[in-house]
Amino acid sequence: MFKLKLLLVAVSLLFLQREWSDTFDSGKLDNAAWRPTSQSDFNVKVIDVFDKGKDGVPDFRLRLRADTMGTDDATVKYLGVRSVRKFTLRPGTRISAQLDWNEQVNGSYLSSALILSPELTSRNPLENQNYLKVEYFGVPPGINARMAVGMKSQGRENPMLFTEGWPETNRSGRRIQKVDVAIVVKAAGFEVLENDRVLFDSQKLRVPFATTYLYLQMSTHSNYRVRELFWDNIKALNAH
Repeated sequence: MFKLKLLLVAVSLLFLQREWSDTFDSGKLDNAAWRPTSQSDFNVKVIDVFDKGKDGVPDFRLRLRADTMGTDDATVKYLGVRSVRKFTLRPGTRISAQLDWNEQVNGSYLSSALILSPELTSRNPLENQNYLKVEYFGVPPGINARMAVGMKSQGRENPMLFTEGWPETNRSGRRIQKVDVAIVVKAAGFEVLENDRVLFDSQKLRVPFATTYLYLQMSTHSNYRVRELFWDNIKALNAH
């Protein structure tokens, strides 16, 4: 009986800690796991898996690449992917990814976001009725960036839950390179972590949906030559 109880506990822990992940190590985008998203016009747009490895050691990453020279000044361009799988959000769920800002020389009007939304779209998920986003914005003249956390619930938007003090303070942003970004669901509220450090605690403000797709997206304005952003190490823990 004692051994049976231990086995049941082990099975329960295994269930609670189930993890879905994608490190893109196959060298190509898995069409069974991801679908492309885009909105507005591009001169060039690329969604693929690119090897950023050095000295013969491969390092495959999801690449979002855009050239918007000569495109419509009136539109913002959005490019990304969304998960085919829909995840359940419960206390302890952690959804994370590594953003590579790619040492932008000119990141003005450039952003990259991890977005949770219960709605399917092949366009910009920030037009959905519900979302939670962690987004990095390039700060003019473009070397630095800043983080913002925003939410929309039933069409009511609060895009500035957290802004790193911007615009009152920290107007110049900060240098970022590769950052591990995570959203952790709690019994009451949620946390946003960067490199395992809590940057934002929602203070009991709950995620306004119980299931979600994962979107990874970049945005850019018109008349910029090729810029690339990368994502890697996508994980969803306890989200099944």
